[in-house]
Amino acid sequence: MILGHGQPLGPGATPASRSQAMFSRGFRARPAAVRETLIAMSDRLGPHISTDLMGRSELVLAELLNNVAQHGRAAYHDSEPLVHVSVVARAEGLACSVSDNGGLLPGACLSSEAPEPASFPEGGFGWFLIGHLTQSLVYFRENGRNFVAFTVPADPTATPKPNSPAD
Repeated sequence: MILGHGQPLGPGATPASRSQAMFSRGFRARPAAVRETLIAMSDRLGPHISTDLMGRSELVLAELLNNVAQHGRAAYHDSEPLVHVSVVARAEGLACSVSDNGGLLPGACLSSEAPEPASFPEGGFGWFLIGHLTQSLVYFRENGRNFVAFTVPADPTATPKPNSPAD
């Protein structure tokens, strides 16, 4: 049996449907590669999760991966950052991890406060959005790599507000 095959995961998933479907991809942080990766992830995981969970996950990962592609090039790199993304479908939602060797994530991105629209003419709401659509969002940097991990919950009403205690 293929792991995760057959049963869509989401609210009300039974213990028999708790097998896992996985996706993993490494690529250079270019807009076209981000699009290709999101399409491949949707093709791989779509049959195993709800349409709603897939849509929210694509939005979160698109924000994160496009930020790396647009802003991640560190001063000491002469090419696009190398990104690795892994996603595991579970009854609770999608467990995601992303790492890259781009520049340091600005501290302002980690704030749970909504950015002031006038101060971000090109957007600036990506991390705020990511924080509100995920649970257990963690970022750290080690040995020249950024690491981000989070869960996109199967039940969107179960998403606690950032910096609030989980029930």
